Amino acid sequence: MLSRISWESRPIRQRPPERGFKMALPMTVEGPDPNGTFFHEESTLLFMSHQGALFPLSSPVAIGSRLKLSIALPPKLGEGRGLTLVVKGTIVDVDAGDGDGAAHQVAIRLESRYIIQADSA
Repeated sequence: MLSRISWESRPIRQRPPERGFKMALPMTVEGPDPNGTFFHEESTLLFMSHQGALFPLSSPVAIGSRLKLSIALPPKLGEGRGLTLVVKGTIVDVDAGDGDGAAHQVAIRLESRYIIQADSA
């Protein structure tokens, strides 16, 4: 006979931290603000994994909006050529910045499709 166990008595499972990279890479962010007006802003990537990315953003954005990130990859990865990773994603969280005018921390869920393009020189 199976016994019933309440949710409160079950052991808490710790979710393993998401694997990814903490690195400061320059990037540009493009997308709509909450009014639908298109913006283009320079930012810095703070964290990236195969599922998502985290970065500061001064422009106002809404959860559920879709953004395009163009991330400048380190020159060593391109054997001296400038490479840019272009990926799109949907905003899943926006954390208000500290103080007036401070940048928000934006978290996006990435799409599985991406492009790596060589910089035109």
